[in-house]
Amino acid sequence: MKKITHIALAAASLGAVMDASAGVPTQSYTVTSNTLSFTKKTGSGVLDLTQFNTALGTLQSVQVQLFSDFDSTIKVENTSKSSGSTIVGSTSATLTLTGLSQVLNVSGSHTFTEAVYDNVTNFSGASGASFTLSGPATSTSTLYTDSATKLLFSAPVHLSLTTSTGGGATGTSGNTASLILPNYDAYAKVTYTYAPAPVPEPETYAMLLAGLGLVGAIARKRKAK
Repeated sequence: MKKITHIALAAASLGAVMDASAGVPTQSYTVTSNTLSFTKKTGSGVLDLTQFNTALGTLQSVQVQLFSDFDSTIKVENTSKSSGSTIVGSTSATLTLTGLSQVLNVSGSHTFTEAVYDNVTNFSGASGASFTLSGPATSTSTLYTDSATKLLFSAPVHLSLTTSTGGGATGTSGNTASLILPNYDAYAKVTYTYAPAPVPEPETYAMLLAGLGLVGAIARKRKAK
């Protein structure tokens, strides 16, 4: 009975070490990828990110934010020789993180009011115009807690990004020429949330040593018999 009591005390000491970090709140930090630029109708690239530092503790979740800025240019020309035209020009892009199947849709438009065709197809003058869209970044955010994604971000992170762009123009005269010059960029921010690795207090180490000593003493007594 006495031996059982000693073993129970030793186990309790070891358990105290394991529970030393219980109740410690999770922590997080954010890393930002390189920036990719796309000036064609389609394109692809790789977003490189710093992997999670596993020495910090246990990864709990990964939040991925995908951003896109764009300054695409829309050029239109009313080619009607009989009437002016209200023309709506638009541009759009779909960006996909293929490794995560995370999609960001970006779009913009501008309305033009153009006179009768001036016999000069240069997207300027009385019947033509040009406009460059600009504005704050568009973004999408997804939180991942599955084991596969956490494992993915615990190694060097290279996220494949593909993009496809579109756009066009329609006018009330029915006779419209347009030139869409898409120009997008993309980057990502990843926030790692983790449970810090246990850091026992000094008194916990003392309990550990006492527990190990007690286990050793019991083992020696048993061996001596």
